[in-house]
Amino acid sequence: MRRRQLLGAAVAAAAVPWGPAGAARRWPVPRLEEARIVRAVAGLRPYRAGGPRLEVERVAGKRVVHNYGHGGAGVTLSWGSAEEALDLVSRGARPGTAVAVAGAGVIGLTTARVAQERGFRVTVYAQAFTPHTTSDVAGAEWAPDLVDWGGPQPTRQLVRIARRSHARFLRLEGPRWGVHRRDALEADGVTSGLAGLPAALVGPPRRELLPMEGRPHQVLRYRSLLIEPPIFLPALTRAIEQAGGRLLTRTFARREDLIALDEEIVFDCLGLGAGAIFGDRDLQPIKGQLVHLPPEPLPFILDHPGGYLVPRSDALVVGGTFELGVRDLATSPAVSRGILAANRAFFSDG
Repeated sequence: MRRRQLLGAAVAAAAVPWGPAGAARRWPVPRLEEARIVRAVAGLRPYRAGGPRLEVERVAGKRVVHNYGHGGAGVTLSWGSAEEALDLVSRGARPGTAVAVAGAGVIGLTTARVAQERGFRVTVYAQAFTPHTTSDVAGAEWAPDLVDWGGPQPTRQLVRIARRSHARFLRLEGPRWGVHRRDALEADGVTSGLAGLPAALVGPPRRELLPMEGRPHQVLRYRSLLIEPPIFLPALTRAIEQAGGRLLTRTFARREDLIALDEEIVFDCLGLGAGAIFGDRDLQPIKGQLVHLPPEPLPFILDHPGGYLVPRSDALVVGGTFELGVRDLATSPAVSRGILAANRAFFSDG
């Protein structure tokens, strides 16, 4: 998720019964005091100019299938990107062929699972596994934010990826996978990644009054999903292992590290790590810091010009920051205070 001046809870709470004339219930403003901070986390979004890289490259006799560069939309586009990546190699492949997946973030794990479903034997190689990946830091609202659409409207491929991913998440809806339907409320001044998607997925959006106490704001309400990484990623990892997949620790710093793998087909899901290995100058990090507060039963996701609120069952996730080109994962107490202040200001009359 975002500040979107980019280039170009109880999770079981029921949906809010409000209409265009205003809220049937006005929810209290979450408590955003510094004394309530549980933790601060930071992640590096793998932003790629021109959009995600999905293509096959021949490297020393191996077929390397690139699947990286999703910006702040890794969770959102994960299943659809995995399907697209497998489409590139599935035709003509022998059943039971062994393949490697490099990287164990959400892109790598979904790619591994789809590969299993297509009949491949899968080994996932990564330096870190959940809960120690960038994907574990995600909010994560289903919204294609901080991804380069390639223009004012998403390309056909990105819309197709979004459709495929959305459909798969809907099939996983429920507490077992940590996938829940949630409205996404976008305040004026926010450029939403949901705005360019077909109405069949997320809309059409409705303009109405924010159903929350504090200063009144007009918002656009979209249909969206909340995916909880602390539930979803372990569930996905278990599914891969139960289907016979192996998870092995391995570090990839050079092309030679990929070439050394036994498998002839290698899925490159290394995120930012792929940039150095393959010399991709279009790939760069966008650092984001988030603050976790005790969970509050806010039944919608809120995005506004000063930040955003994602009400997960384990925490109220409050963001956020946008630091293009920064690779340092250190968190700062001063930044955390600034995040909370910016979010409090949105509701303040002062």
